[in-house]
Amino acid sequence: MTDADNDFRIAVVGMACRLPDADTIGDYWRNLCDGHESIRPLRTAAMPVDPPYGYVHAGSTLADHDKFDAEFFEMSPREAQFLDPQHRLFLLCAYEAFEDAGIVPVDNPNPVGVFAGAGISTYLLRNLIGHAATFDSPSAQLHALHGNASDYLATRISYKLNLTGPSVSVQTACSTSLVAVHQAVQALVDFQCDVALAGGASVQVPHEAGYLYEEGSILSPDGHCRAFDASAAGTVFGSGAGAVVLKRLSDALADGDHIHAVILGSAINNDGGRKVGFTAPGIAGQRAVIREALSVAGIDAASIGYVEAHGTGTKLGDPIEVAALSAAYREHTEANQFCALGSVKTNLGHLNSAAGVAGLIKAVLTVREGQIPASLNFSRANPEIDFAASPFFVNTELRPFDAQVRRAAVSAFGIGGTNAHVIVEQPPTPAASVAKGPRALVISARTAEDADRLAQRLSAHLAETGQDLAAIARTLDKGRRRFPHRRLVVAETTAEAATAFGRPSAGQAFVDPAVVALFPGQGIALGSLFAELADAVPAFGDRLRECARLLREDSGFDLDAALLGGEGTEQTQVALFSIEYALAGMWRAFGVAPRELLGHSLGELVCATLAGVFELPEALRLVVGRGRIMAAAPPGAMLAVSVGAQDLIERLPEDVWLAADNSATRCVVAGTQAAVGRFAESLSQDGIAHSPLPVAHAFHTPLMDEAAARFAELVGTVARQAPREAFWSNLTGAPITAEQATDPDYWARQMTSTVRFREAAEELTRRHPELIGLEVGPGKSLMSFLRTASREVVAVASAGTATGGRPAATAIVEAAGRLWLHGLEIDLAAAHADTAHATVSLPTYPFALQRYWIDPPEAPRTRATPRSTAPLVAAETSSHLPAGSHLSVVPTDGVLDPDPATDPDSSLAADDADDFTEAIRGRVAEIWYEALGSDTIGAHANFFEVGGDSLMAVHVATRLRAVFPVQLVLGDLFARPTIAGMADVIAQDLINRLDDMSDSEVELLLGERGTTEESNEHA
Repeated sequence: MTDADNDFRIAVVGMACRLPDADTIGDYWRNLCDGHESIRPLRTAAMPVDPPYGYVHAGSTLADHDKFDAEFFEMSPREAQFLDPQHRLFLLCAYEAFEDAGIVPVDNPNPVGVFAGAGISTYLLRNLIGHAATFDSPSAQLHALHGNASDYLATRISYKLNLTGPSVSVQTACSTSLVAVHQAVQALVDFQCDVALAGGASVQVPHEAGYLYEEGSILSPDGHCRAFDASAAGTVFGSGAGAVVLKRLSDALADGDHIHAVILGSAINNDGGRKVGFTAPGIAGQRAVIREALSVAGIDAASIGYVEAHGTGTKLGDPIEVAALSAAYREHTEANQFCALGSVKTNLGHLNSAAGVAGLIKAVLTVREGQIPASLNFSRANPEIDFAASPFFVNTELRPFDAQVRRAAVSAFGIGGTNAHVIVEQPPTPAASVAKGPRALVISARTAEDADRLAQRLSAHLAETGQDLAAIARTLDKGRRRFPHRRLVVAETTAEAATAFGRPSAGQAFVDPAVVALFPGQGIALGSLFAELADAVPAFGDRLRECARLLREDSGFDLDAALLGGEGTEQTQVALFSIEYALAGMWRAFGVAPRELLGHSLGELVCATLAGVFELPEALRLVVGRGRIMAAAPPGAMLAVSVGAQDLIERLPEDVWLAADNSATRCVVAGTQAAVGRFAESLSQDGIAHSPLPVAHAFHTPLMDEAAARFAELVGTVARQAPREAFWSNLTGAPITAEQATDPDYWARQMTSTVRFREAAEELTRRHPELIGLEVGPGKSLMSFLRTASREVVAVASAGTATGGRPAATAIVEAAGRLWLHGLEIDLAAAHADTAHATVSLPTYPFALQRYWIDPPEAPRTRATPRSTAPLVAAETSSHLPAGSHLSVVPTDGVLDPDPATDPDSSLAADDADDFTEAIRGRVAEIWYEALGSDTIGAHANFFEVGGDSLMAVHVATRLRAVFPVQLVLGDLFARPTIAGMADVIAQDLINRLDDMSDSEVELLLGERGTTEESNEHA
């Protein structure tokens, strides 16, 4: 097969379903393999009190047909309630299918198409339509229409997920979702889009209700579907939804997508008028569509080992379907009973608009997993079907799919005659992964609870999978949308990751994270950590080796020797500078763009080099010279002291100076060896903690004066430029100026003066409320000083200390993960040194499902007392719903509204509002509550940020005009889109008109007329 051929082959890269007894693809496959039948007797309590003759109390139902995660999809509770459950269910499936595909649709710049269909809205017909007052305005009618008509199913997906390809709703009855798949395939082949979502949904309302059997109808007399069986007499309708994500095979292979199966060909047609009746199946049409699909696929029918049939279990339909299949296959082969036949309707019932995609997903799983599930309820063939003389046999047990290349076909035939047929093949064998090393596995969610549930899902999944860890990490990083609440684990094996997700690191992303890169100075042991890191992390090693080359060519300096055990000031300073410069470049390659640069002593030279004051070759020459000059300075000692600078200065003896003011509780002193030794003894006597630094000179003291003068001369010999980015001065504790940065005397004074790190750190924490301190070098001392300035600072060490036994690469990956945890966009693939880009299927987002439902005004009597439901918040004041109607929604958690106890502006009873305006506010609030379905909306919450839209605004403006005698225009609501703002507009208009109103009119306005119930009557 050539690359051009792959453009006409379509990869199934994502799948999701919400089916009876199966909320995931994994559940669905287990049920199929177990021979599980989801059609079952319904609860006795749901049976009618007086069931009519022929009533069958059986069905195939969904556990959460009435639930949805409205907040996740940014819908108000009222919008969710008025949205058909078919639309809700398919929106959930669409999001999950994209996650399964490792595609973040809202961030995808390429056109993504949507092709989907749903059945007629029985929710509208059975539940909503009885609340006639709900639709008393054109805007309310349009809102209900948009939420329930199948015309808007595809476009709602495109809107909610920001998809810009063709968006087409499909309506061909039972074949709807398979026709949608065909249309998606054609759109991809024609390059109308680069990714396509296809599928369908069907939800019956009332949901838990039986049906009346009529002899000769499509419905089963006993609550079972017996496809192709002699006793077959009909099907049972069920509810469900499914979606698949498709890409051109060439693109999927190039992108490293996890491919479930490959669509070789598809076709659709219509029976036309040459059949018994409109609802009857047509053998000629079915045969033709199968032949066309085989022709498009370019394969021999004899290579197909399984057919997922339409298989409704009717006496007329089953024989016609087998006859059409046989006629098409006989054009390719005379072999008998080589191809297994089955129907998922025996498991789930007939899912109407979702039937085709349910069959397709089963066929995809069959060729992917290499097993053919049993078709249920078959014992003896329909006498009108001669299987022995056909290419087919009904598969009645789970069996291996033995074939050199596994291929399967799927049929869906709609009432009205639109037929669809799709042929799939097993996925290409993925290349074996050779990636090794630690991986940061990252997840995020809208809430902390969702994040914890997702971590537990992953822990359970990873404990049972052999998936490649690198592909898992890549999928979680690139194939998931970013949310504020984040979790992180670092692992080297999938088993380690499974355990670690039991207790992951937790964090919340900053809104505006500001990174300050911290560059330490001399005084920290290097060990062998960074030599190991150079081999393990190319982004670091390449830059370190560049420094080594320049040093060797310019100064004859052996950096490798210095890294592996060099001693003395000259060796240590050059090694430290090179390490920090290489680490800084590494972090920039990983996507970290520091907002600020703050160095300590030698670290300030690294900042100057990164900022462009010195070019790297000249900077290395300066550092070599600086080290040699300082090594020749008089001997001295340095001492870290755990006390603040003010207290310490008062205690300093002669020949001991304050070398560094690091934090409010940590300083460094330096001087002659004898003087520092005596001072250390006095500190011990006073119980003040201290520790010597591993240096042989007194840096940042007058003992460096001669060395500083020589260094100034050296700085004067190299080119200097004004800094391209800001960094902080050790000399002043403030951002450096261009004059200072380019002045050789500045760099001399910097060697002899106190390092004012504390002042810089305190100012940084004032400037940046969401500050992240990244230590770009060995140790953790600078980030500790920064956190002393503010405990709100997030501190991250690049590599920590040289001890601890951790692999060098692990430290970098952990640091990258911690930066991601707090909101930085890190290129984790670069941090992992990944060159491959394979993805895998992983658990999808754990939606927080809540009940959003409107019951019919009078539910039919059953043998059980109707379950009480939580009334809609605001239902007591709403005039749009008749007394006694039940609307159910779990109230929101307050996200839409600041806490009145802590935010006085959020209270409707604001202190500065007079009684008149307060009365207006209360009535405006009632209308808002009714429109949005929530009474937790603050007086200053923006209407359009809490779930309102332009059409809903029209409805609200209409209601406001019905309640208040004002000439309110829609623009007023757009200009002042809060309860308080609207109340002020209305109050001001009324106050201006009070002189023209009679006393009775004023009294009526302030009294009973303002309630929404009575305003309806007056309207």
